[in-house]
Amino acid sequence: MLLLAAFTWILAWPDASPEAVRRAGELGAAMLVVPASEKAPAAPAGLEVIAAAPAEAGAIESARRAGFRGVMIQAPAGEAALRVLLGKFGPLIRIVSLAPAQAHWDVSPATAAVRAGQWPGLQRLGNAAGATELPWINANLHLYSWLEGFYPERPPLLDYEAPADNTQYEGAETALAEAWAFGGSVILRLPPVWREGLARGDTRAAAAWESLKQVAGFLRARGIGPRESASTLAIAVPQWDEEFEEIANLAWRQQLSPRVVPSGGLPALDGLRLVAVPNHTPPPPAQARLREFAAKGGQVLVAPEPGATSRALWGEARLLSKEGSMERYALGRGTVRVMEEPATDPFVFALDLREQLGLDNPLGRGLHGLDVRIWNASTVLPVLRRQRPGERMVVLIAYGRWVDHDFLAGARGAFRRARLEQPGAAGVPLKLMMREGRVEWDQPGLHRIAVITLEEAGR
Repeated sequence: MLLLAAFTWILAWPDASPEAVRRAGELGAAMLVVPASEKAPAAPAGLEVIAAAPAEAGAIESARRAGFRGVMIQAPAGEAALRVLLGKFGPLIRIVSLAPAQAHWDVSPATAAVRAGQWPGLQRLGNAAGATELPWINANLHLYSWLEGFYPERPPLLDYEAPADNTQYEGAETALAEAWAFGGSVILRLPPVWREGLARGDTRAAAAWESLKQVAGFLRARGIGPRESASTLAIAVPQWDEEFEEIANLAWRQQLSPRVVPSGGLPALDGLRLVAVPNHTPPPPAQARLREFAAKGGQVLVAPEPGATSRALWGEARLLSKEGSMERYALGRGTVRVMEEPATDPFVFALDLREQLGLDNPLGRGLHGLDVRIWNASTVLPVLRRQRPGERMVVLIAYGRWVDHDFLAGARGAFRRARLEQPGAAGVPLKLMMREGRVEWDQPGLHRIAVITLEEAGR
């Protein structure tokens, strides 16, 4: 596996040149992917150069003879054909790039990369999404949470292209930050216009490269990122398709940092407060687990499958109230909210999730029950993680330029101290402002990624 003891990423370059090797070394990449050539370029210790080769025995053998340490292949149409290649070449096949529909394939001993995602940053449409009146953020957090939830045994690795004419060079920093936040990795491909600018010595391209090196060095020094979500919100989905992807994406855009879990193999729901079940009927074992979760005090929000009703799933639940198009039931010590209609607007559904989670606070009003809350920084998304017992980690990622002003942030729970780490600032203590059921702090700007480690009270 590529990811063992340290945070690693893979740089992809369009030619097998000394320039590619130099750039990978400057960035501290663990692996460089280049097109197959007659001879692999020389590389220093610590950098593996592998060839992007067709999924054919002859091409893979040619790459071996050329001196490449391994190959990256795009999975063939059939899993059986892939297993034949893996059986023949074993660890020489280092990475297998899978289409989303192939994400469940076993590619061992290779590493699975899933061809999904987009160059992260702000959509340039007047800097606002018309439907939401918020900055339109292109992010991949929902994809990492999908891979983490459906395939928890392997670190998530995304494989996506940068648009050829994209000049948002800061997207490379964000790509590394997203991957680190999930203990995963990314195959980093620079926009062609950026590579061309570097080649001719363009000032802006060179400055962006130096900034990327700073972020990459910060993440590399921290080691592998956290592999466990600390969110108290989960979205249960039956499969990953366009409908459920957008539901998860809009929830992330609302700064909710949700987990994504498979309803067909629903995991233990420990540590959760709210489980959302949008637009499908879970299988009977999942229904039983959700009823048990609610009976112990959890909250469930259900949007029924089109043409179906979800009321029958909740057994002896007692109707408490009807709020517009939503019925609220008591089940044990918890509640189940059932919508009359499917969630056809993912943005509105995300707002429902935000409101229900936010109102779960000692005062019963406002949004103080949110796991993480950010004020006056609408281009920042939080990722709530856990790396060690007794600690909670809030990872803040900026999707525009580095934030050069202070803003307020907060987290639900009781904490006694916090420290901040970001590029240029390591181990800075933060002053926590204690509120009922939560804490707040002044965030001193955001240099692409900030890691706030909160030490839980009573430890």
